[in-house]
Amino acid sequence: MNTQNEMSWSFFGVWNDSLLNRKERPMSPRDYMWASELGGAHVDRYLRMKGTTPTNPPNARSLRKFQAGNIWEWLIAHVLKRAGILIDSQNHLKYQYDGMLEVTGKLDMLAGGSPDWDKAIAEVKMLELPELLEQASLEIINQLRTKYGNELKKIILEVKSCSSFMFDRYERTGKANPHHIMQLFHYLKAMDMPEGHIVYVCKDDCRMIELPVFNTPDGNSPAEQMYRADIEAMTISYRKDIQPEVEQEVIFAEDMGKFQKNWKVEYSGYLTMLYGYSEPEAYRMRWDGKVSTFNRTLGRIIMIETDKTTPTGKPIVLTPGNKEGLEEMKATFPNLDAHIARAVELAKKGELVIEETEETI
Repeated sequence: MNTQNEMSWSFFGVWNDSLLNRKERPMSPRDYMWASELGGAHVDRYLRMKGTTPTNPPNARSLRKFQAGNIWEWLIAHVLKRAGILIDSQNHLKYQYDGMLEVTGKLDMLAGGSPDWDKAIAEVKMLELPELLEQASLEIINQLRTKYGNELKKIILEVKSCSSFMFDRYERTGKANPHHIMQLFHYLKAMDMPEGHIVYVCKDDCRMIELPVFNTPDGNSPAEQMYRADIEAMTISYRKDIQPEVEQEVIFAEDMGKFQKNWKVEYSGYLTMLYGYSEPEAYRMRWDGKVSTFNRTLGRIIMIETDKTTPTGKPIVLTPGNKEGLEEMKATFPNLDAHIARAVELAKKGELVIEETEETI
């Protein structure tokens, strides 16, 4: 006789397992780059192009994040299709500068034309999507209608989902991730189109923002300068068989005026081979606390440099903990003075918020 446990089944278990089952490209040498690799770590790209087997392939968490991004991409494509403005998707595009390596990739969406927004809204409501997805779909339509009206020129859309933290950063700075800019620019260059939009969707609360990327006739737009420089550097490394240097494990974000972990290290497919960490968690355990200390110390220095005082009116000075943090910062960043100057500059402009803790007041 079957017991209750023997007769039961688990949907979430099947769901989780299904997201982990995806076909991996066989690892073999290649003489071209994927558009999605642009802006990433050169050393990782070099090793992949040489056919080196990764020591740290995507883990379960990373695979699920990829799938979450695919879900948002599908949803937006579905809404654009319902609105009658989805022209093409997943078109395979190649581009190659003279004397350099070829880049290839699939664009997310080519959209434009004369939409029927009311029809799009009606059709989305007829789909009986879950409340969250319906709300997001309708918000996408409203955003497009408000910003672009009833006649949309043809543009390429690159859709990226992100956390609230990253969304707030993109919204505050008005600047997209260079990695994403280069990826989108590849499609613009391949199709000889002037404009594309990176669409960031906040997966925490469904907010959206669109940031434009431009391709100018003179071939000298900021996006093309980044794109070409990245390809040129990789072409030299690949053809001269020179492995690029490893990435810094912790970096200073110029746009934020803060120290942060380097995602190019944390999610490296060669994390063990290049940096000696068994898994991303080991990297995070080493640097999470130190990065927090660096930023607390930096906040204290900014308060001193901007003549802040304690609540009782006393001058602010470095604590013993700050002094220890400062010494380690100096050992980690040879150009620390320039980083501090940048953070102070942002603070004076009101573009840097100092999180006040017991160590910074």
